[in-house]
Amino acid sequence: MDKPRAPASFSAQLVAAILLACLVATLSVLFLSYTAVNAVDADAEARQIRFAQRAIVRETSRLLEQQQASTVWDEAVLHVRNGNRDWIDANLGTWMHEQYGQDETYIVDPDSRIVYVAREGVTGQPGPRSPLPPAVETMVEEMRAATRNPAESTADVAERSLTRFVLLGGKPALVSVVPIVPDTPALVQPAGTEYLHVAIQKADVDMAARLSSAYEFDRGSFSVQPGPDDRLSVPLRDAAGQPIAWFVWRADRPGHRIVEEMLPVVGLFAAFGAALLSWLLRTLWIASRRLHQSEEEARYLAMHDPLAGIPNRTLFEDRLDQALKAEKRGGPAVALLCLDLDRFKAVNDTMGHQAGDELIRQMAARLRSHVRETDTVARLGGDEFGVILIGMTSDETLGRYCSGLVHLLAAPCDLKCGQVQIGASIGAVRAAAVEGGKESLLRSADTALYRAKAEGRGRYCIATPEMTDMFRRRHEIERDLRRAVAEGGQIHVLYQPIFDAEERIVAAEALVRWNHPALGQMGPETFLSIAEETGLIERIGHHVLEQACILAATSGIPRVSVNVSPVQLRHETFADEVLAVMSAHALSGERLVLELTERFTLDAGPSTLANLARLRAAGVSIALDDFATGQSLLRYVRDYQIDTIKIDRSYVARLGTGDGTDQIVRAILDLGRAMGIEVTAEGVERASQREALLGMGCHGFQGYLLGRPMDPLRLAALSARKGVAQKSA
Repeated sequence: MDKPRAPASFSAQLVAAILLACLVATLSVLFLSYTAVNAVDADAEARQIRFAQRAIVRETSRLLEQQQASTVWDEAVLHVRNGNRDWIDANLGTWMHEQYGQDETYIVDPDSRIVYVAREGVTGQPGPRSPLPPAVETMVEEMRAATRNPAESTADVAERSLTRFVLLGGKPALVSVVPIVPDTPALVQPAGTEYLHVAIQKADVDMAARLSSAYEFDRGSFSVQPGPDDRLSVPLRDAAGQPIAWFVWRADRPGHRIVEEMLPVVGLFAAFGAALLSWLLRTLWIASRRLHQSEEEARYLAMHDPLAGIPNRTLFEDRLDQALKAEKRGGPAVALLCLDLDRFKAVNDTMGHQAGDELIRQMAARLRSHVRETDTVARLGGDEFGVILIGMTSDETLGRYCSGLVHLLAAPCDLKCGQVQIGASIGAVRAAAVEGGKESLLRSADTALYRAKAEGRGRYCIATPEMTDMFRRRHEIERDLRRAVAEGGQIHVLYQPIFDAEERIVAAEALVRWNHPALGQMGPETFLSIAEETGLIERIGHHVLEQACILAATSGIPRVSVNVSPVQLRHETFADEVLAVMSAHALSGERLVLELTERFTLDAGPSTLANLARLRAAGVSIALDDFATGQSLLRYVRDYQIDTIKIDRSYVARLGTGDGTDQIVRAILDLGRAMGIEVTAEGVERASQREALLGMGCHGFQGYLLGRPMDPLRLAALSARKGVAQKSA
């Protein structure tokens, strides 16, 4: 069987979806991580900039505090005015460099002349015209102007100061200018006569190291321009607020530092995760393909017959639906074939199931070879096949096709166990010839198939409206029969008496009748075959048996005969059911006769033989009805140990016609006497027939001449009038 190949699209889509989900998740994590890292770093950078700004302000304040610690002092005023250089060196000059690290110190008199200078801890001798650096001179003039207000007290003047960053020789420096004033009221110094102390701290490596050490800046330095991207910068501004230099240090970015430190570990885990994801995706890919393939195979098997490798009934009916819808929309014509293999059961039973399976496969292959791509061949079950033909526009074309198909399927098949030849019966119908949908079309094809098999098998039959009507009527009967059996009250039993030569009643045959509410009373020939096919025969048979046993138990009729279907006989519990009914009505076995008909093929299987053996052991007699109408004759008498045979009415009707019937009837009577079997003639309707039978030695009669089928009350009245014969032991 060709199995479907699972496409990779589903697996690829699944893996792609997972990869996309993982990619989106990874990108989301990376984006969130990047955002978080940047946020942490931005906070850290902002904090470092604030610290740097505070550090610069603190540096400015520190320089001013260092000056004021020595310039607000009575002694400083006196020694400076007296020009005591030793004292100035020890307290206002070189001492400032040694103690605080100031780079340059100037003392300026009230006329803005330099009276003292110290650079890098070395005292210099200023000349009479030694100028101050321009930026420093500007600050001195500003301070001089600020201290000339006579209204200010000494304390107010002491609070005066100018501290700012300036460029000295193109390099940044921190300059602080303060007045030298007394710290007590005892020493009076007129406003504008103060000496000024100028302290210069260069923005150099030492200041950068001091700032970096105090505030943990990494590699801090001063630069005339902002630092690169990996560094942070804080401007040093002049009096106008313009940046003249920048304090630059390497930015501390904790987020990036953590990422850099964790990068090897993250990389290792990423590699492991990628490998694991790759393995999982590969496993998922394989599992998904297998699952998808299993689903495809399951879907295929759900729609195909595993033995024949062709569509099953489900797919067949679906395609038939689609074809019929397409035809209604103006598409090509649709024809339906129902095929049944002839003699398949015999091959299956005699050669085994393997041979039967091989035969099914070969027949399916032949059917596939006889259809086009647009057609459909399906196995509907057992040895039944269906074919949907597209484009069959006439019954003539359909007939030629079916004829060729019958010929094709009749050819011998070479099996492993040998060559066999079977054949097939075909029921065909065109959709255009049937009103209704799919169900009507299938019923019509089944009806045609039934007709083909009834006409001798190995042939085809095209459905006609008459066949369809017959099938419809049969369906209506089946429907009404099911309702009648379920509801009760419509199935009745009549009894036809059986007489001996003295016209005494020796038995009565129970005959089932159906009082149809619309069609009236119907005989068994109308509905019993339907009951057998639908399984209703068991309930109907049980009802007839029980009514017959009630009659026998409540009347003086010696024996009662009940017809039994082969379907009932094959049921394993049939004998138990019969014995249970007899026991319920206290009826002995000698008063019950079960009639088997020779018109239908009886199955001499183990269940049938076991049931008959148990019933015979209980005293129940077995009669063979319609004798000499079937194909088995004496085989039935032998296999079923018959107690009574009933000559079919067709022979009785031809008595005296000179066609040899009299000799056949006489032979049957002689056979009965030779085998010790009772013989009853059915269908005795004329006195001449009874006389002829009496002359041949027949002693059992049943027919309209003596008594028609009647209800129990009339039978009781008749038996009272005619009398009953006592059965000899």
